[in-house]
Amino acid sequence: MLSRVLPKINPLPEKIKEQLRHVDDFYVCSHFTEDMVGNTVVKIGDDVYYRFMDYMYLPQPPESLSVERVIQICDLRLEYFDDLVNRQLNDKVVANLVKCVVPGFANVSTVKALDFGCGSGLSTHLLKKYMPCLDITGADISERAILESRKQGLVVEQTVPEKPLPFSDETFDVIFAVFVMHFRIGMETLAELRRVLQPYGKLVFNVYQRDIEAVLQQLQEVGFASIRSHSLTGTNADHKIVICSNIPVIEDVLM
Repeated sequence: MLSRVLPKINPLPEKIKEQLRHVDDFYVCSHFTEDMVGNTVVKIGDDVYYRFMDYMYLPQPPESLSVERVIQICDLRLEYFDDLVNRQLNDKVVANLVKCVVPGFANVSTVKALDFGCGSGLSTHLLKKYMPCLDITGADISERAILESRKQGLVVEQTVPEKPLPFSDETFDVIFAVFVMHFRIGMETLAELRRVLQPYGKLVFNVYQRDIEAVLQQLQEVGFASIRSHSLTGTNADHKIVICSNIPVIEDVLM
């Protein structure tokens, strides 16, 4: 039997390695310029690290991190927010997510929405920018993110992974998850998102840096009746937009 040939993992270039700050189990590059963006998988010393965003390196792929580590990363992102967060990309992603749901609410004056994993509140502001009719509530697992969002006057609830969401059944017309699904979202939480979504509502999110097929399989297993995805143009090839609903959409029925 032929053995599988694994791709070679190259060391992080010295000019980048010299700029690294060691924070807990992660590395953050302190020189935030395009020529300091390394490969997606690199070796730092003898260990393999995975690039997250452009300037952060993790000892595991994002989807395999524990809840505690995810919170650490979210808090690091807040600490280095202006340098780590690509506002132009966030704007592009949110604009595309909103485009997926706007036609379904063309004649609705107020749309109740959940910004799942709202972080700093940037996604909430962008969602309101592109869809002013949203009556939006944020949710996050990071206490620091919640405090930051509430300082801006946003309505935010704290969530606990694999515990019931603090919302009644069928509360929301639409649920957005912006730069969230590259982490591991458990089946219990996905089922909770389905529970708090109106039957005619939509869950829409972006996925990158992970196997989208695994995510789609989970969504199917928790009972979403319609699951569609397409590539986000103008970004890398594995950046996808996913739209789910609790009932089949017309296009699905006709197929």
